[in-house]
This record gives sequence, structure tokens and C-alpha cells, in this order.
Amino acid sequence: MSVLDSTGLTIDSLNDIITKFEEGYKSIYGNDIILSSDSPDGQRINIEAQAIRDLLEVIAAIYNSFDLNKANGVDLDRLTAILGIERQGATFTQQQIEITVDRSLTLDGLDELATDIDGTGYTVADDTGNEFILLDTANLTAGTHLLTFRAKELGSITTLPNTITNPVTVVLGVTNINNPSGVLELGKDGELDSTYRIRALLSSAIKSIGFTDGLLANILNISGVTDAKVYENFTNATDANGIPSHSIWAIVEGGANTDIANSIYLKKNSGCGLKGSITLDIIKNNGETFTAKFDRPQSKNLWIRFDLKATKIGVTFDQSNIKQYIVDNLTFNIGEPAETSKITAIAIEAINNEGGGGVPLNIEISDDNITYVDFLDVTTVDEKWIVDLARITISEI
Repeated sequence: MSVLDSTGLTIDSLNDIITKFEEGYKSIYGNDIILSSDSPDGQRINIEAQAIRDLLEVIAAIYNSFDLNKANGVDLDRLTAILGIERQGATFTQQQIEITVDRSLTLDGLDELATDIDGTGYTVADDTGNEFILLDTANLTAGTHLLTFRAKELGSITTLPNTITNPVTVVLGVTNINNPSGVLELGKDGELDSTYRIRALLSSAIKSIGFTDGLLANILNISGVTDAKVYENFTNATDANGIPSHSIWAIVEGGANTDIANSIYLKKNSGCGLKGSITLDIIKNNGETFTAKFDRPQSKNLWIRFDLKATKIGVTFDQSNIKQYIVDNLTFNIGEPAETSKITAIAIEAINNEGGGGVPLNIEISDDNITYVDFLDVTTVDEKWIVDLARITISEI
């Protein structure tokens, strides 16, 4: 029975409603009444039961629209307005690219213009003309350096490994350009409900003072930030993550350096040290200089393989569409391990999105395309697993 009480709303399933109708008809006309699905009375019961179920689902949707954990779309936007946060718009694809130089030189990055569509900086391009701009200004010495770039245009821009090789900005001393892996973070047309909901649930920590969760909430609320982690070492010795004693380590994906540095300055505990290769000076009100430190995530390639078994005769699969769906929807957070149960769920969605008729079997993952397992942890907590079309293998059986 559908009930709204102190534990919440419970609605009847379609089968429960049909059963109640059948019991009612039998109590009136007797147990010998014919209620099969092809009988007039059976068809009437099914029509009326479906109408009731549809109405109950509408009621449930209205009820869930008041719950931050269940609301979607505009309903979620209305709830989060109360919390003082807004859904982030479209984001830029981020890509790590190896830049080889034969001398010491400086490459200009976007820096504080990281989220500006008109921002400029050292730019390279792939074979199809997609341009990528250096995110942070880099002072380089002779050698090969792995740097993070941002797509020039907003939205989903996919790349294959070893295709970003063309200089747009010509700088004397740059001898080679290449991307050893696919995208670090695929741009989106707008913040997804799932990501926005997590950020909204963390927003209660924004007003906290001197705590790592307050810093994390502030960083996640910065325009352009797509993921972040803040680790703290409160011991008297450097910990296993390389964080000095009584220090914090912020790892941030997306967003402008200046915004991130200001957030660290506002929320850092008094006397707390910082770890990070990216540094930015902030002049305090008393004229002293505060140096903010943080890092960007390091990409870690993930290979995926599985068997695809048809469950219907004559069904055909478009593997390219299935792979694209997996790339678009399978994302990992900074420091999150990769495991096959999460991939299985996305693969099932991908197959169903193509019309169904099949199941993924024997899903395995690898970090070297040699040894395949069902669970892989990151080597360091600043790493992030990256999924790419070229690293997904599907075998139809």
C-alpha cells in the first residue's frame, strides 16, 4: 500500500496494484472470473493499474524534488539556490602534453584567465585543428616536461594519444610536442546533476574556518574547478604521501591559479604548511607576502577490455558508439581506485543505449596493457585514471 509517514514515501509497484484490482474483482464476481491479460476484464485492470502507477510516480517525483539527494534538473537548481551555490556551466577539456625544449625558456599560460573563453597563452593543436592552451605559465629547463593544457573551446573535445604535435605559438627552443595519453578531463556542456549534487552536499562546509573540508568546499565552488582533494598531515613527521609535518596538500583540477591561491589563503589554518609545485604569491593587507602552494592531478592511463555477448538472435552492436559512451560517462576522481564493478555498470548502460540485446562479460583493467586485473589503485594520491577510446577493447563472443 502506498504510504507517506515519518519514514518517507512508499508507492505500490505496478504488480501490487494489479493484484489489488484482481482481488477486488474476484470478491465481487467470484474466483472463476477470467482475468488473463487478453480478456476484457484483464485488459481493463491493466489500463487502470498503469494509470494509477503513472500518477504515483508523479507524486514520488514531486516528493523527491524536495530532497537534495534525489532532486534532478531544475528542481536541484531550486534547492541549491538556498545554499548559495549555482550549477557550473560548460567546462573545458584538459589535456596533458609533453613539451621538449633544448634551453631554458618561459611558456606563457592562461593563469588567472584559465576560465576565460578569450584567454591566450602558449598554444598547440592536434591533427584535426583542435587547439589547446597552456594552463599555467611554465619556466622550463632543457628536457621534456609534462604540462597541463586547456582546450581553446568549451565542451567535449576528445583526442587520441600522439595526435597533438603541432605548434600554433612558435617559440624558439621548443623541439617536440606530443600527448602521450588521451584527455585528462573531458569537457562538458554543463555540470551534471551527479557532480553538482556532490558539490551541493559539501557546501555546508564553506563557512567553516580553518578546516580542510572548508578549504575543499571553497575550492570546489571555484568556477572551472571539476575535481579537488585536500590532504592533511597533522603529525610531527613527513607522511607516506610526502606531505611535510603539520601541512596540507591541495590537488585541484581546473580553475584559475589566482582563485585557488586566494581560497587557500582564506581557509588555511594558522601556522599550517603547504605542499605543491605550483606557487603563487598573495600580498596580505599588512603588506606581507603569503605564498600559496598546490598541485594539479597527474593522469594515469587505464586500459579496459571485456567480452560482449548477444542475448538476442540477430542483434548487432556498434562498438564505436559503445566505447564513446563509456569514455563520456566513466570518470574517476583524483586518487580514486579503478575497479570493474563501476565499469560494468557503465558498460551495461552503453549497451542499453544502443538498443540492448547484449551483456558485458569478463571485464578487466590494466595500467600497462599487459597484466589485466579487476582492481587497480593509484600509485600516488594525486593521480587520476584516464579512459580513452584507443584503450578500450571489446570482443564479441
